[in-house]
Amino acid sequence: MQQTTSSPPGIQQDTHHGPSRLRRKVIERCLVAAVVSLCFPIIVFLAIPATMSPTFSLDPASSLSSFNVSDSHVTTEWTLVFSIENPSKLIPVKYSHMKATIVLDSAPLAHANFSSFIQKAATHTSVRAHFHSALARANEISIKSLVSGLERGEVRVDAVLSSGRRLGLGAWWVPIFDVSVTCNDLMFTAESNVGGMTLLVGSSYCVLGFFSYV
Repeated sequence: MQQTTSSPPGIQQDTHHGPSRLRRKVIERCLVAAVVSLCFPIIVFLAIPATMSPTFSLDPASSLSSFNVSDSHVTTEWTLVFSIENPSKLIPVKYSHMKATIVLDSAPLAHANFSSFIQKAATHTSVRAHFHSALARANEISIKSLVSGLERGEVRVDAVLSSGRRLGLGAWWVPIFDVSVTCNDLMFTAESNVGGMTLLVGSSYCVLGFFSYV
């Protein structure tokens, strides 16, 4: 009687499942390659405009519109006009939670919030903010500097602006880095504005910074 020899069970199992394992590995590699090929253009599409920094400056229309100094209080009214440039020729940007602070000698004088807005691609946008400050006269350096500047018709302050940003990608708004802007040593002079002070032309230098979106 002819006997049929069989391979050891372990060898039979490897022979039976070998092609199946190979197919799974090929499929897995194909899926990884497909995901990478789909994600890479999206990453590039986001990375390029994210590195194109917007430009911020203060418009000469900014002013210290009115002020009053009494024995007990110092009241000021400010208008700051920020000019923002979107350098991307394709992607709009949405600004939200935007706020600004006027600072004198490291002490805040006044705060203002802005409404959210969408800036189209390759455009300039002017954003206007009104500030009201009513401070008690005291011996703080900032108050003394403010009173002294108002009396001689020349006030120097800093302005700090922060905002969240999103990129418009089709129907989606994708969060990217927040923006933080500091405009240093802004000089407002009374030479050309009776009853108030205007921003001296050329005194609008703004430094741009970034921090993670929250």
